[in-house]
Amino acid sequence: IRGIVPDELDEKGAYSIGRAYAQFLKKKSGSENPIVVIQADARHSSPALKEKLVKGLLTEEIQIIDGGLATSPLHHFAINNSKADGGIMVTASHLPPPYNGFKLFTKGAVNIGAGVGMEEIRDLALAINPNPTPISSRPGIEKRNFEDDYLKFILDKIDVSRTKPFRIVIDAGNGMAGLLLPKLIEKLPIEVTPLFFEVDMTFPNHEANPLIEETLKELQDKVKEVGADFGVAFDGDADRIGFVGEQGQIVRSDFAGAYLAEEWFLEKEPGAKIIYDIRSSLIVPEIIEKAGGKAIQSRAGHTFIKQLMRKEEAVFAEERSGHFYFRDFFYSESALLTFLYLLAALSETGEKMSVMIDRYGKYFSTPELNFTVEDRSPERLKEIAEHFADAKEIKWLDGLSIAYDDWWFNLRSSNTEPLIRLMIEGKNQEIVNEKLELLKKLI
Repeated sequence: IRGIVPDELDEKGAYSIGRAYAQFLKKKSGSENPIVVIQADARHSSPALKEKLVKGLLTEEIQIIDGGLATSPLHHFAINNSKADGGIMVTASHLPPPYNGFKLFTKGAVNIGAGVGMEEIRDLALAINPNPTPISSRPGIEKRNFEDDYLKFILDKIDVSRTKPFRIVIDAGNGMAGLLLPKLIEKLPIEVTPLFFEVDMTFPNHEANPLIEETLKELQDKVKEVGADFGVAFDGDADRIGFVGEQGQIVRSDFAGAYLAEEWFLEKEPGAKIIYDIRSSLIVPEIIEKAGGKAIQSRAGHTFIKQLMRKEEAVFAEERSGHFYFRDFFYSESALLTFLYLLAALSETGEKMSVMIDRYGKYFSTPELNFTVEDRSPERLKEIAEHFADAKEIKWLDGLSIAYDDWWFNLRSSNTEPLIRLMIEGKNQEIVNEKLELLKKLI
């Protein structure tokens, strides 16, 4: 749930959402007094929204663990560590300062989203009187800090003693990663040049979104300036991560995912299932299969990927957006854990970050391009599909995917914004340019 505060999301809305979520969770958990972890990012609007959210939960006699400030992955950990029945994270991730929102979870940090509970909560919230009612009995609010337990949990996933003394530039983007990075770095034998570690969610330096190449410019420049081995950047709530090589080159997330699959997860668990999202390069399933793994394609979006991971018991999943998911982290994403696995893999192989570009840059592609259009209906996509009736493959896994021998594209509606998104990949740049112009006209 996201919106501009207070125009689209206000304190009365937070109260109604709290009550609606509580009613939903009671039914889902079978408990009249379920336990819920509440945490928030550091946006200016978060404390007031959190206060009214808690009031709504208490009205429904929910037991609350207040975990204070958090990254989204820390919240996933807190729900599992406390064995709570659910959790709500007050955050709008990387979106600009006027926005805020809520991420809703059930037991095990399982996402509530489209088709899995969100519509029911919406309908309940809209039916609630947004004026608070007196609370007859007040369940307790327990305050708990999960930071140290979380850091120990993710550090235990690698052998820190085998980590090489890399020189790394880390850009926290003034987001929530800055809350935990100093403590994490203390535990690692690495030399770090920090950028924008101060948590300030007005984002005074740049948008905390490593998917946008312009936001990586300071990181690229600093990596070259100090002669670092590589650089990493985190998004606003620290569930996504971006990478920069030793010469300032941007390393795509799907390339980093292919590397972790090949050099870490399939080394540790030969034959394991690994999930990649529909926007990823063809090189990703090729590498997974070549390394002896089973590659499984998923719709884009964390709700769908996590569902598929659980169903397939996949060890790892990568998403072109910079999300990386791990079976051993509750089938959830953690940018800090991704960073640790990358440190471990590069320490074992002795390779440079740029090897990912050299090894996996076999095909040519566009970034994910956004188009604002009036008609984003399935019928409109079907009309576009008719222009490619001679395609080798037509799929409707996530929007429209068309494949020929020398190029493919995916066209889908955004899950969160009024946009249609396009990705094209081909065997050479000329094909990509030609097909991009064709698809622009069709869109």
